[in-house]
Amino acid sequence: MGSLHTQTTFPFEGKFDITATREIEHYGENLFSASHSDEGERLECLAGALDPVSRRNLLALGLEAQWTCLDVGPGAGTLSGWLASVAGSAGQIAAVDRDTRFLGHLAAKGVNVIEADITDPAFHPAGRFDLVHARLVLMHLRDREEVLRRLVSWLKPGGLLVVSDALAVGGETSPHEAYRHTMTAYWRLLAETIGSDRHCVAQYPRMFTELGLRDIGMDTHLPVVGLDTRFGRFLALSLDQTRERLMAAGLPAAVYDEAIQHLDNPMTREMFFAMATCWGRTPTVP
Repeated sequence: MGSLHTQTTFPFEGKFDITATREIEHYGENLFSASHSDEGERLECLAGALDPVSRRNLLALGLEAQWTCLDVGPGAGTLSGWLASVAGSAGQIAAVDRDTRFLGHLAAKGVNVIEADITDPAFHPAGRFDLVHARLVLMHLRDREEVLRRLVSWLKPGGLLVVSDALAVGGETSPHEAYRHTMTAYWRLLAETIGSDRHCVAQYPRMFTELGLRDIGMDTHLPVVGLDTRFGRFLALSLDQTRERLMAAGLPAAVYDEAIQHLDNPMTREMFFAMATCWGRTPTVP
């Protein structure tokens, strides 16, 4: 029986020298910067793939029209806009990001857009919220545990914290050699350059418990590259923005190019990451 794909042996054994790229930086500072010509499309593709799951989870958790909500790191702002449509005039929706250039459309929806760095201790959003939501944010912060404590402090008694992050699966164990090596280098680049942790979400139930949250639960969604075109496009654009860094750190161009060809094949079925969502509520006042 023939193989499902042609596999080439490459002179690359996972060696990766991050010192050949540049010093440590923050997400969006250079990698995945809003100034990149394709960043808006990348964020919109991610939203298209994940928003339906996020909306389903929030509705299942009891989202109501009168809630006040804070959307942290809203990306393209599509979920913030949806929250405003659900809350209507009775609720108050705020969206906070270090760079708000993709959020200009939210004002017309009644969303209060705040340009601020949530890691800055000086940032204290006014009031308390019924919902604080963050998707694919904490995993890219080195001080994520401190930020998580601050998110909890912004909730009302009985308020709901919902945090989603990526749990890397499949890519680093793929039978396709070029894709496997490329994804191994990709995740290592993010970890060593911007501090991304592709496994921290597995610790959220413990961390939520230690922070005194109750009614803790978790949901996992696993999109498949090749079946979800928006998710596949998000992956392709993410790899494109990291290509030069990956080459500089030792990933052969032939490996990268074959991985891209593999992803362009309509019959490809690969994993990139699962979106794991954890939630919990602050105790109510006795």
